Amino acid sequence: MAHINAPERIDEELVCVDSLVDYLKHRCGCSNVLVTRSKDDPPDFWVTIDGDKFAAEVTSIVSEVAYIKKCKMIETAIQESAREQEVLNGKYALVIMRHPKLPKGASQEWNGLVEEATSFIQGTRGDESTGEHLLLKDTDGNLGIQKVSNQGATVGLIGPVEVKHKVPDVQDELFQLMQKAVDQKRQKIEKKGVPSLCSRIILLFYDAYGYGDDKDAQEALLRVNGYRWFHSIFWAASFTNRPNDLSLENPGRKGAFLYSENKRWWRRKEWSPD
Repeated sequence: MAHINAPERIDEELVCVDSLVDYLKHRCGCSNVLVTRSKDDPPDFWVTIDGDKFAAEVTSIVSEVAYIKKCKMIETAIQESAREQEVLNGKYALVIMRHPKLPKGASQEWNGLVEEATSFIQGTRGDESTGEHLLLKDTDGNLGIQKVSNQGATVGLIGPVEVKHKVPDVQDELFQLMQKAVDQKRQKIEKKGVPSLCSRIILLFYDAYGYGDDKDAQEALLRVNGYRWFHSIFWAASFTNRPNDLSLENPGRKGAFLYSENKRWWRRKEWSPD
């Protein structure tokens, strides 16, 4: 069976701003939201919300914790599939080199990957061991599976390298990533002179691996120095079956405000000024 090609690269900016628009319309009651892609970055977009103009800037948050969790989800799915079909005989290793783009859960690509891995397990259940069978490959890395012994009945994870070490606390890691992003984006936006054109600036975080834990993200953000320089900060989290209305070729995502000056959009009882 031929290995699965990784899906074409997603336009993170369009996914982010679509998630923002969907949230504003359906959760915040905004009736008129218009988006225009900026011709001169920054900002990435100009967004008009019920007549008020905002500059919107997108940044990707690449959390190692989230990536490892996604790897473990694939490991579990393959093991459960093989056990359900009663073909798991021996110890198998899911080998991840570097950081290939992993398909989103429940997608056609995800199901195809699990199906191919299960088929490989079925075809090698009588073998003592095997070489690596490639499941997925892209410019960022590759994912494969191999049988390492004829003992037991498990699927384990090898790689990425960081899995072998202590996994950092997710909030601590997100805090560090967000602090860096807030500092860099503010410097970039101020250098360009955007605040003189539009004082209301929205920072959109794109959760690169779709971990999607809004609570962890908000708790991490509220530890960041200077986050209130932005009018609002939005988190485009896990994938959803909702279509992307702004860009049909891209997936939709759920999202939520982690912070906003507009209390119609975001409110936190225990919030207090920095």
